[in-house]
Amino acid sequence: MNTPNENPAISGIHHITAVAASAADNYRFYTRVLGLRLVKKTVNFDDPFTYHLYYGNETGRPGTILTFFPWEQFPQGRPGTGMVSAIAFAVPRFSIDYWNRRLNEYGIAVDTESRFGEPVIRFNDPHGLPLELIGTPPSADLNSDGAVLPTAIMGFHSATLLLDRIDATEKIIVEGMGMTPVLREGSRYRFAMQDDNAPGHLLDVRVDPSAGRGRPGGGTVHHIAFRTRDNREQQSWRQRIRQHGLSVTDVRDRKYFQSIYFHEPGGVLFEIATDPPGFAVDEDPRHLGTTLKLPHQYEALRGQIEEQLPPLELTDFRHVYLPPEPGENHGDSIVALHGTGGNEHDLIPVVRQISPSAPVISLRGNVLENGMPRFFKRLAEGVFDENDVRYHAHHLSDFLAEAARCYGPMDNHRIALGYSNGANMAAAIMLLRPDVFSGAILFRPMMPLKMTPGPDLACKSILITTGRFDRVIPSAETQRLVHTLKKAGASVEVVDMDAGHELTAGDIEAARSWLGRGPGRRCATTPSRIKNAA
Repeated sequence: MNTPNENPAISGIHHITAVAASAADNYRFYTRVLGLRLVKKTVNFDDPFTYHLYYGNETGRPGTILTFFPWEQFPQGRPGTGMVSAIAFAVPRFSIDYWNRRLNEYGIAVDTESRFGEPVIRFNDPHGLPLELIGTPPSADLNSDGAVLPTAIMGFHSATLLLDRIDATEKIIVEGMGMTPVLREGSRYRFAMQDDNAPGHLLDVRVDPSAGRGRPGGGTVHHIAFRTRDNREQQSWRQRIRQHGLSVTDVRDRKYFQSIYFHEPGGVLFEIATDPPGFAVDEDPRHLGTTLKLPHQYEALRGQIEEQLPPLELTDFRHVYLPPEPGENHGDSIVALHGTGGNEHDLIPVVRQISPSAPVISLRGNVLENGMPRFFKRLAEGVFDENDVRYHAHHLSDFLAEAARCYGPMDNHRIALGYSNGANMAAAIMLLRPDVFSGAILFRPMMPLKMTPGPDLACKSILITTGRFDRVIPSAETQRLVHTLKKAGASVEVVDMDAGHELTAGDIEAARSWLGRGPGRRCATTPSRIKNAA
């Protein structure tokens, strides 16, 4: 389909750019929870001391790219009219239940609906950006260049513009950009772009005069970009948009594509970007996003820029890492998780009494209760916020995967050693992410979750020590945990101490004896790796 003056019609979305309030939180959510690949780590052309992060599929294909300006501690915005109000990704229709479960396990609130006959999951990212997953038939074209799991995000499905009226916008996107009106449900209008095999070939417009004007800030979309094949075609688009009475910028070199910008009549900032040269222009495709790439005009400032940019990885938890003793080839590594009010140093002496030479990573919980560190929230004494437990269990698990890549030896038979709140977090990880730990030492634990059904823990060994006079942990809750672990197939050893909630020499001796029996090697294991969800 060509437009009347023989310009090709817009074929699809090229990328969408949004604003975040923390680079590390943004990186963690889009790579770990949604499983997108960081395909380019660069900086804002107009603010080189701020990241510009690009996420997409494995090849960085146009139509899969969501980019962010993460301004640290930036005030939250409010989506409204004159903005892209929702970003929709396409996922295989059969995976909708999987994504519902995954988001729930991370403690992310979701809503579901049917739209134009397709199932939709609606949720927000950590900074309030409205996102959607829409179930569509799997496409060989979309899966051919980078999907690593059958449930993977396949790229964009569509984007939604929120406007107070549609007339002038419809005129420019239909007559000016060659889109075709295809569907309508109430106040939602759907337009199709030229290439119905490309990711992101749909655009929705929702009309709501009462919605109020959007306020830019964290969790809002900055602009939406559409694809054009080359520079020559882009110049034709520039002339064509000007003929429709809109002001258009000169061509701007964005290194990975060339861009022009204009505001459509409803106020949304549009960009038309070239497909070439692409993200492999300065990195091997296998290593996209692994190093900081700077526009050439900022290379002289690289040292200052790198010093001021916040780290993206291993910033989740304050922690101490102790490598194995020189010459030791220890079979186990230990992850220490303190109790309420503790810190990353508290359990190091305990660990060293149990195992003098094993590599250790000891973490500080990043949830505060009256100023005291914990690993998850509780609603009252002994009453846990289960959504928060799930979220932080996945968060810590993903952090340990990064730590394993960074420190190496932590990928050995990994044993959790937790006390009280830390023991409950370790138990939650065993139940939710059984690949993370080979075994666990749980001092004074209780059941952290309602689990139906349970995981397969057939290859796990767990030591639980209790205090007969413990007034903090209800014995029934400990027994419920023991029953759940055994039902899941774990080998559970319970040792009762003549003690209260405090740790004793008996706890340490029981743990030393248990660890000496090689519990982390009941079954052949492979190193824990957190696979992308997409």
